[in-house]
Amino acid sequence: MNIMEQAAQWLDSQRRNTLSVPAVYICRGGESFNICATLGRTLFRAENEYGMTIRTESRDFIVSAADLPVDPVQGDTIQYDGRKYEVLAPNGEPVWRWSGSQHLVRRIHTKEIGII
Repeated sequence: MNIMEQAAQWLDSQRRNTLSVPAVYICRGGESFNICATLGRTLFRAENEYGMTIRTESRDFIVSAADLPVDPVQGDTIQYDGRKYEVLAPNGEPVWRWSGSQHLVRRIHTKEIGII
């Protein structure tokens, strides 16, 4: 393991231990995972047919890949703090992406859909 991999693992453990909150990831098929997630947001921009810029903000959950061994898909949900979030992204964007080059952490895009 090289120094960059070691640093990425250390940074992920620090994020998980000091900046994360407990949440539950629920797959469409019903399988669930208890996760520790750091909250974030992403601002998406797109132009409509009239040339106007439409802005959409997502609630992101930043999760260690080790805590979530499946790839997130649209329609999965995350329960956090009495609220329910659907995994999705606007404008055909991917619903998640790797956060960092070491592929240790996933950034999952969601939208709040209600209370639990």
